[in-house]
Amino acid sequence: MSDYLNYITSTHNLYDRYRSDWRLCINSYHGGPEYKDAHYLRAYQVDFNTPSEMVNTYDRAEDGSYVAKFRAKVTQGTSSQEVTRGQDRLSGSFYEEKLDAVPWYNYVKLITSEYNSILFRNPPQRYLGDQPEMEEFVEDVDGAGNSLGEFMSQVDVLTTVYGVLHIGCYKPIGSDVPKFKVHTPEDVTNWSYTYNPDGTLELDSMVIRVEASEYHSVFRVLTKDYIDTIFIGNEDNEDGDYVPPVDSPDLEQLDDLTYRIRQENELGYIPVVTCYQNVPVYNNIGSTIIMDVAQIQRSVYGDNAEIYSAITYSTHPSLVIDENTDALNDGQVNAEPGGIVRVQGGLTGDNQNYVFEFVSPSLDNIREIRELIDSKLNKLTQIAMLRSEDLIKASNSGEQIEIYDDKLAALIRKKATNLENTESKLFNIYFDWTNQQRPDDFRISYSRQYNKRALESELKEIDTLMGVVNKYDELFRGSQEVPEYATEAEAIAEANRLGGTGAHSHEDENGIIYMPFATHEEYEAATGNMVAEPEFKANMRNKIRTRLEELMSSTATNSSL
Repeated sequence: MSDYLNYITSTHNLYDRYRSDWRLCINSYHGGPEYKDAHYLRAYQVDFNTPSEMVNTYDRAEDGSYVAKFRAKVTQGTSSQEVTRGQDRLSGSFYEEKLDAVPWYNYVKLITSEYNSILFRNPPQRYLGDQPEMEEFVEDVDGAGNSLGEFMSQVDVLTTVYGVLHIGCYKPIGSDVPKFKVHTPEDVTNWSYTYNPDGTLELDSMVIRVEASEYHSVFRVLTKDYIDTIFIGNEDNEDGDYVPPVDSPDLEQLDDLTYRIRQENELGYIPVVTCYQNVPVYNNIGSTIIMDVAQIQRSVYGDNAEIYSAITYSTHPSLVIDENTDALNDGQVNAEPGGIVRVQGGLTGDNQNYVFEFVSPSLDNIREIRELIDSKLNKLTQIAMLRSEDLIKASNSGEQIEIYDDKLAALIRKKATNLENTESKLFNIYFDWTNQQRPDDFRISYSRQYNKRALESELKEIDTLMGVVNKYDELFRGSQEVPEYATEAEAIAEANRLGGTGAHSHEDENGIIYMPFATHEEYEAATGNMVAEPEFKANMRNKIRTRLEELMSSTATNSSL
């Protein structure tokens, strides 16, 4: 195998290290069969050796021993994939019963959805230009009918779950309209970086697994020079000779099982943006709170299984009888609810020939597990920076709750900043693909206001800025009015009066004005005054006005401010 194909089919060492954690996070988010079939529930050998019906119903064998009505011979799979393929091997075991019956609670999805709803409570403000094609593009940015807002909301969810997400902007062959494409870290199997002459690190290549089936594997290889689509047939393919399911004149055969379609990368760089949930751990590896939450969720899931096992095996008392009483019941003695035990009548005193006794186990262990679960859930809310009922009850004042709110707001602001940067970079690639200049009024702004207190805080900050602009002149002009003249001659005359020469000019909203001395610095040295730059004040006014308009657009409803 060539170095080229070996690089494509191998995986990065960091990919191998983090893949199981990524699987846990995404399975925890999806829940359902994906979570159940992954076998995160801890198992004991007895769970596989014990048929599920054995704990409920017994029969008597010919030798007089008690056996279950059905005994399954099962073994635990070495991996989730193997267990999934051979799920029937678990049929009838108590472990299968636990998988079906033990409740689990999806804290990962709850927390992820909470973060997402806070972030997008106020929609982002976007100014992308007035091109007609842009309006059409934002209604379907991925070719699947998702609008820009829907797409970025999905990006946020997946970034929260994985800690990192890769979003490509590609121009399909035969199309002039680029499209966005999400790649999870599980899809990006290999990559490499190089250092530029200026010392900056740049992505040099990336391998994306597009499809993996029993028939073939499909990869996309991205470099600065080309974008390859690689088709690799499985060697044990029952159809014999492998032919890729694609009709393209650019399809070339590399060997018996490998085909390639090469597209020139006219951009000169890899059109992929990597979005992190927080700060990166390594290149292409991100950190996320969800990874910790998923661990706690799995642990609580296991604790609930322990409670289920304890209840199943031990809640009903065990019935202890002698062989004579057993004989009266034809060996069908049990301790299940509704069970009947027949005994001989009229037997008293020393002639009584049966033993009838219930032995009940202690439930202390169940209570201890329950307390442990409560403790873990309390830590989970702290890690996720969400309010719990216990926190609210324990707080004598709002100070502690405000601390939680501030931490959560900081997290959401970080998410907003990362999404802003990601979206902006994606549109830079879009404009490069379409050979367009980025509009001067292009702007993407995600809301930083997640509660009433935060909004009030920003309004106070804006009010303070307005006060700063108003006091700017007072601070730098002094108590005297700065002389401004309509003609250069008048300004020169004033300079001569102050012991200097020359004049200089400024432009404001009223046109060109003239001031004494050849330079502004000479005038300041002579008078001790400083003129407020008209450009500075104008820029400040525009920025404040723009931010107020954004706040009004993002927060105003019929019943709000």
